[in-house]
Amino acid sequence: MARRVLRRHPWLRLPGDGDQEVHMKGYHGIKHNLLVGTAFAMGVMGWHGAAAAQATPAQATPPADQPAPEAKPQEIVVTGSYLGNIRQENRASPILAVDNAAIARTGSSSIGDLTRFIPQNVGSTGGLQDLSKGGADTRDTRSANLRGLGAGSTLVLLNGRRVTPQAGDDYVNLNSLTPDIAIQRVEVLLDGASSTYGADAVAGVFNVLTDTKFNGFKTSAQFTSIADSPAWNVQAMMGVGNDRFHTVLSASYRFQDNLQNSDRAVTNFFNPTAAGYPGSYLLTGRPLTATGGHVVINGNDYTALYDANKSATGTLKVVDPNCGADGTNSVYSPTGGAAFGLGNCLYNFQPKNPIRPRARSVNIHNDTTFEINDANTLFAELSYYHQDSERFGVPSYAQNAGNATMPASNPYNPFGVDVLFYGRAIGAQGFPGGYEYRVMRDTVNQQHYVLGARGNLVGRWKYLATATYSASQTIARDRDTDMNMFQAALRGYGGPNCNTNFLGGGSGAVPGKGSCLYYSPFQANLSQMDPSLIYNLQSDVFTDFKREYYIAEAVVNGPLASIAGHEINVALGAQYRREKSITNYSDLLLSGYGGFLGKHLNTAFSREVKSVFAEANYQPIDSLTLNMAGRYEDAGGYSKAVPKVAANWHPVDWFSLRGSYSKAFQAPSLANGSASLIGTNVVNVTDPVDGTTSFRTIQTYGNPNLKPQSSTVYNLGATFVPTRGARFSIDYWKYQFNNQISTQNPQQVVNTAPNGAAVLRDPLTGTLQSVVVTSFNAPSGTKTSGIDIQGQYAFDAGQLHLTLRDTLTYLLAYDVDTGILRRDANGNITGSVVYDGVGYRNAFVQSPTSSSAAPRWRSVAGIDAGYGPHTLSLTWRYTAGVKDDYGQSLNTAGTGAVVPAVSTKVSAFSVFDAQYSLNFGHDDRYALTLGMINIFNTSPGFAKYNGYLPSIADPFGRQVYARIAARF
Repeated sequence: MARRVLRRHPWLRLPGDGDQEVHMKGYHGIKHNLLVGTAFAMGVMGWHGAAAAQATPAQATPPADQPAPEAKPQEIVVTGSYLGNIRQENRASPILAVDNAAIARTGSSSIGDLTRFIPQNVGSTGGLQDLSKGGADTRDTRSANLRGLGAGSTLVLLNGRRVTPQAGDDYVNLNSLTPDIAIQRVEVLLDGASSTYGADAVAGVFNVLTDTKFNGFKTSAQFTSIADSPAWNVQAMMGVGNDRFHTVLSASYRFQDNLQNSDRAVTNFFNPTAAGYPGSYLLTGRPLTATGGHVVINGNDYTALYDANKSATGTLKVVDPNCGADGTNSVYSPTGGAAFGLGNCLYNFQPKNPIRPRARSVNIHNDTTFEINDANTLFAELSYYHQDSERFGVPSYAQNAGNATMPASNPYNPFGVDVLFYGRAIGAQGFPGGYEYRVMRDTVNQQHYVLGARGNLVGRWKYLATATYSASQTIARDRDTDMNMFQAALRGYGGPNCNTNFLGGGSGAVPGKGSCLYYSPFQANLSQMDPSLIYNLQSDVFTDFKREYYIAEAVVNGPLASIAGHEINVALGAQYRREKSITNYSDLLLSGYGGFLGKHLNTAFSREVKSVFAEANYQPIDSLTLNMAGRYEDAGGYSKAVPKVAANWHPVDWFSLRGSYSKAFQAPSLANGSASLIGTNVVNVTDPVDGTTSFRTIQTYGNPNLKPQSSTVYNLGATFVPTRGARFSIDYWKYQFNNQISTQNPQQVVNTAPNGAAVLRDPLTGTLQSVVVTSFNAPSGTKTSGIDIQGQYAFDAGQLHLTLRDTLTYLLAYDVDTGILRRDANGNITGSVVYDGVGYRNAFVQSPTSSSAAPRWRSVAGIDAGYGPHTLSLTWRYTAGVKDDYGQSLNTAGTGAVVPAVSTKVSAFSVFDAQYSLNFGHDDRYALTLGMINIFNTSPGFAKYNGYLPSIADPFGRQVYARIAARF
């Protein structure tokens, strides 16, 4: 069938577009030493450079921002298929594609930033502090999250091959894949693809494709001015070769400065915790002065207060006498009608915490091919990523995992009796000697090696065989209070040179004498503390995360038979994958004596995943393409076969219909399926017993009884080409999960059983310290559906070329399964409590942590104008607001509306971006680009607890960038 050729803007490829570029799917590689491999590649480049120069005729240099021309025609393979020479116009699954020039046009300085321009991506995590939903905020990392179904439901590929999740994150860090300059395009498959790629492709596929045929040299440098947090990115790429050999080497260096909550009005608000500094003290007896008189501090009589309010056991908890003092970021919250003393000292941790960390990263990527003969090719891919990051946070953690006693003998103790201290060692004022922040330092090293071969097998059958080794290591360094060392300092055995042992002072050690120092947690004594006491207050800890993939895969494809003159093309393949996950902790974390982080356990998990798969494509008539695919996968005891059927009907040039139906299943992750303690983090939890809100330690355990989650995916769409240069597409999609794997909400655990086995409390005071949560299978599962609309219209007005474009998603349903079971009168389970979360933040007390904010609308629209060497682009990004349900409870009684009235709202985020680019010099080899992101400096809408929602908006404000690029 003849197909109309359109001039179109490279911003996106709509469903139904043909794909004139090339990539092979499913390559994998084996482990090599990166330095040796890179040196080999560079050496070969030098050896072949002269030959290439002699063998290749001189060509005009393309503009600096334009991709290199293909050296020779190659087999066409599209994302979501192993079949060769099947154009996307004949596929039923919609694909959103963004090429290198379009990525540059966004002003993004990383692949992770690109997710802001993909409306179908909802709720990416990592890289930004999100106290409500979590995600690593100690390093520069960002996940993909198509349809808001969780990062684990979107498969991220590099050149069609799996990449190990970044260690410590359990998702692929988009920023770690490859230098941006090496990207030829990014393809996002907006349909289930488990039948092709395996379980992780439930929601779709995010495929980053590098330019493996680039010739020459190009470089670029971009500086982005963000108030209080500048960033820059320097990149280079070189490609050389001849008719048989080709290698492309690229490298980048990225820097982003840290940004603190105090730097933005929307995040600089009063966000208190009851475990702070100044802290609280449990009096173990009647306070008296050395002469037997009443203890009066700042005009408050603590002896009289004790006499009137002591407990039956003779104790009384009081706040620090300096609670609320200037500079402490604290406020006294009284109880019991007391003028001062009883209640809580609320500490505002918010200003000292970050929006994002400071990070420096290096990324190196190499693609090398060698044609053995005209029919067979060897190829290799080598990637290396390194990141160093620093997170500037509150000076010390709260001491939730234990308490310490300040003896009456401590000269700083004003009460004359032993007191137990509750709070944290250091507050907003820092500690003498210049200690202002607790700096968490992460180091990430990632490597990805591929070796493969492709070519002709027999007749028109082709083969592809690959082996991959992909590994990631993250060393996360932090500081916590060693409660033994803290106790020693309270007893006068503080300082790095005091001879101490587990029981206290060692040989020759005398409390408060010589090298031994007393420490006081009272705010009034802060300025008197010796700086060396930091040794007792903050101890270094680390976590060493490692993840590895070993993958071998083989695929053959070709014509199987011919029916009525139309061939049935098939692909057959098998894959073996071994996954390893190892986590080791430092001694303090293993001991459980950390004041906040608590006890950890070393873990080591591994499993083998074996699969076979097949795909067939048939055109019974020229206008109709039928596709079937299936995959059987055994994931270490979890096994299932999943199918996919699809059709694409193209009756006339200007109209086509497509539809698909697929099944998917996903086994629990290595850690989730175990019975071990698999993670510890911190969340603000309100104790229903005493009403205090404070950071509590959350211990996450695996669940060996987890079942695989499964899903059913539907897609129905149409494409219209009403006139030359215009193309419009609409798709209806639906995802239905069963047994969805979710994680308990710690607030719900506490509310359900405040004194249950999963709620750990201080044995003396009953203070909530820690909550145990685990993963579970939500019986009803999440159901989400919506409509994608994409369109563009390109036309010429004299010498001016204009393109209008829009990509938007309208969410019809986002059903969230809370996991709370419903039972009939006989106690039989009839289902679970499910609510429609469209238009909500989905941070109800009962919402699982896997749920995302669900704005009704998301849209990216714009206009691009080209006039000779000049290009001007204007983009409008809009995300609808959501109701802020944080901390509210659903009605789970079984009668009445499940969702309560929610009065507060996170407002919509509507921003405009602009960019101007000029190509100049001989053959337009240079390019100067100037741009603004968020022209009008729009602030995000306020959201409870976090200040804003990272899944909807960003707090950076206006960003101004300049980029210079050159190509030779």
